[in-house]
Amino acid sequence: MKIEAPTKIIPAFNNLKTNAFDIVVMEGGRGGAKSEALAALGILESFIDDGVILCCREIQKSIADSLYATIVSTIYKYELQSYFKIIQGEITNNLTGSRFIFAGLKSNITSIKSINKLRVVLTDEAENITDNSWSYLRPTPRYGQVRFYVVFNPRFEHDATWQQFIVNKDDRTLHITINWHDNPWFPEALERQRQRDLRGDAGRYAWIWEGQFLKISDNSILAKKLKMLDFEINPTFGTPYIGIDWGFSVDPTAIIECYIFQDSLYIRNAASKVGLELDDTGAYLIDHVPNVLKYTSRADCARPETISKVKKEIPLIKGCTKWKGSVEDGVVALQTFKAIYIHPDAQCCFAELAAYSYKTDDSDNPTTDIEDKNNHYADALRYAIEPIVRPSNIVRVRRL
Repeated sequence: MKIEAPTKIIPAFNNLKTNAFDIVVMEGGRGGAKSEALAALGILESFIDDGVILCCREIQKSIADSLYATIVSTIYKYELQSYFKIIQGEITNNLTGSRFIFAGLKSNITSIKSINKLRVVLTDEAENITDNSWSYLRPTPRYGQVRFYVVFNPRFEHDATWQQFIVNKDDRTLHITINWHDNPWFPEALERQRQRDLRGDAGRYAWIWEGQFLKISDNSILAKKLKMLDFEINPTFGTPYIGIDWGFSVDPTAIIECYIFQDSLYIRNAASKVGLELDDTGAYLIDHVPNVLKYTSRADCARPETISKVKKEIPLIKGCTKWKGSVEDGVVALQTFKAIYIHPDAQCCFAELAAYSYKTDDSDNPTTDIEDKNNHYADALRYAIEPIVRPSNIVRVRRL
């Protein structure tokens, strides 16, 4: 099996023979082929011995959110399907009996600790893994040697994954930094997306594509309001506000579920996906925000045909109302909140909301015009809170 991988990642594959490292860290921006390499490494590990290969991330609400599809496609890419049994989310190596298990750490940490014969851990999007999850996962009883593969795009220097595996790494840790320009097979479609992002917010571009820490620009609209908080919804929060922004060929469909309580906004769930087929949209929204079946959700009215289609699965969905200045009025409403708290389950929306910005003039000073970029979650959020927004810019916030 001859693996196609960027030169920088080859030491991770060599380690399968040398066993010089117990932990392999691959970090950097988008397009560096990290996830593809992770899948290939997991497949090769499955030929070495039996035991369990745990594929995990902090939040996994369905198998579609996991590394499963990447592993399956990699198996077929290298024509290894005859060696594996692949049935409805389960992958087993027929030669060794090793099994791939897919799980979200937050909701399965107790059961994960009791996994018998755990041999390899593959963590994708590890920037989202909390210190609490790592504290449970790393001391898990060993079956022989357990090797950890940690793949992530650095977000903040204080994040648990960066602190544990970079700042406090030991000599048994292989640290690889890789970005899009290190990948000789960097896809043309990603290059077009990179070029679009290059014309947008510089801080967000550097984070997404160059693997640099996320920096908040001075012209950010909401950044100073955003705070991560692990909160619990209780009856005093009232009913949720749910908003949906439809994606096109290169833009993500985004959904947000939030609550208003004591002058602050609480974002409980968020999800987005690029290239989501219309036939799959309803199921995706329900899977990630089940409350769309119980409460009204407001979606971008520019796509009435999409709303009509999705309404067959989500009867309570409706189009939002737009008027001249509705974007600005929605922004004013968001800015009146004392804080916008984001639950760890919804942290996927943090970076984009932080990058949501005003345009700048020729002197790089913020103007009052809003950038039509980095706004998929922001638009969904505006649609969600439409009931408290008025065209006159007078905002009524429900106080509990």
